[in-house]
Formats: sequence, structure tokens, C-alpha cells
Amino acid sequence: MAAANPAESLQDEASCSICLDYFTDPVTTDCGHNFCRSCITQTWKGRDTNFPCPQCRETSQQRNLRSNRQLANMTEMVKKLSQCSVRPKEENLCEEHEEKLKLFCEEDQRAICVVCDRSRDHRSHTVIPIKEAVQEYKEKLKMHLKPLRKNLEDLLKFTSTEEKKAEELKSETQIKRQKVESEFEELQQFLNKEKQILLSRLEEEEKKIFQRIREHETQLEEQSSSLMQLISEIEEKIQQPATELLKDVKDALSRCKKMKFPKPEAVPTDLKMGFQLSYPQQLKEWITKFKDWWMEFGRYTGN
Repeated sequence: MAAANPAESLQDEASCSICLDYFTDPVTTDCGHNFCRSCITQTWKGRDTNFPCPQCRETSQQRNLRSNRQLANMTEMVKKLSQCSVRPKEENLCEEHEEKLKLFCEEDQRAICVVCDRSRDHRSHTVIPIKEAVQEYKEKLKMHLKPLRKNLEDLLKFTSTEEKKAEELKSETQIKRQKVESEFEELQQFLNKEKQILLSRLEEEEKKIFQRIREHETQLEEQSSSLMQLISEIEEKIQQPATELLKDVKDALSRCKKMKFPKPEAVPTDLKMGFQLSYPQQLKEWITKFKDWWMEFGRYTGN
């Protein structure tokens, strides 16, 4: 491949990649690329942050633009050099006829010389001066460049909006996560407290029931002891001789008749009596709150 034309390479270095023309008031971005101040300002119009470089796509958080006076001076020198007509360059000569390429063939879309224009190959073709062709196609390209830059600007704005939405979602999720953790921690503390209260009540209820059982057992033991003593005395009375048996027999019968005990009843041991688990109003509010959160989460995730 032939080496690049140094003059054209120099012109490229002095041209803005946005407007494709010579730099006007060139500025340098943080990433080191150069643009016309008006071009890059128009590209970044409407942005407050995330300023992308049109050339390498690297973004910066601030609108940092540094004037490049050295590039501005070089651009002026390139302009003057391009205006000076120096001897014809080898690269601008027709390979077939070694004549300067001054014309442009619309059909073949290439530069030709005056000899090519008179040949049969181009006789019926539309041929215009190459300078006119350059100007015409440069204007056409610029016309396409404007909507393309607009599309790029819209796309970058949309990307920036999506990035902001992602950051907002991340922030909102973090806030809700902290809130959920805080609420559940508070709920856990409340439940632990209620648990201790209920266990304490249960233990107290158990003690009361055991106390009643022990008192009842003591009463039954006393009644049993009295009965056993009376039974023993009656049995001894029956075994005595007639004179001894009849002695004080009425007193013994009277004691038998008076020995009446109520039918023993079992002590209730059902803990539900005097013990009932209830849901405080605060717990009901928490349950309602978590239910609302779960429904909101379902709408958010689409479940």
C-alpha cells in the first residue's frame, strides 16, 4: 500500500472529527482528543454530567475543556499551506495518462484527467471539475452529518437517562433494604419481648396450678388419715367382747355418721384457663405493613 500523502495527513490532523473542517478555536478533552469548541459544546448540549468523547466514547463527570493554542496555530499554518499552489504532486496524476486529475466522473465515482474525459469510457458520463465535486459532496456529507450527530446526541441522552434510572433504582433499593432490615429487627425485638412475657405468664400459671394441686393433695391426705383412723377403731370395736363392744357403741356409730366428706374433685390443669395468646395492636399493624410491602414487591418484580 502506498504511503499516505504527508500534506493530507497534516490536513487530517488539523481537522475536527465532528464537522470534518479545519479546527475553529480548538479545545482538548480530558481523554486528549481535540474538537472545535462550538462542535463539542453543541454535542454536549443539555447534559449536566457524563460527558462522552465523540471519538473514543470515554466519559468524564465534568465539562473540562482546555484551549489548545498550539493546535490553533498549526491549523492556521496548514490552511495557508493548502492555499499555496505548489508544483503538481505525483499522487494527483492519472496513472494511465500522467495528466493532473482535474475532473470527477459521477458514474464511476473517481477522479479522471482531461484525456480520460475525451476517451470512449467516459464520453457519455457526467463529468464535473474535481473542485466542484469536492465541494458538492462535502456539503452532502455535512447534511448527513447533522442528523447523524442528532441521532448520536439522542442516543447518548437516552443512555444517560437509563444510567440515572439505574443509579436511582440502586439508591431506592438500598433505602428500602435498610428500612426492611430495621423494621424486621424491631419486630424481632418486639416478638422476643412478647415471648418472654408469655413464657413468664405461663410459668406463673403453672406455679398457681401446682400450688392448688399440692393444697388439694394435703386436704385429701388429711381426709384419708381420718378415715383410716376411724376404720381402724371400728375394726377393733368389732373384735372386742360383748360388754366392751356395747360400751360407747352409740358414740362410735355417731362418729361414723358424722364422718362425711365431699366427693373429691380434680384440680383443673388446663393452661388455657387464665392463659390466652393475643396479638397486640402493634403486631397487627406490622403484619398489615409487611403485607403491603409484599404486594408492592410483587408488582415491582412482576410476580
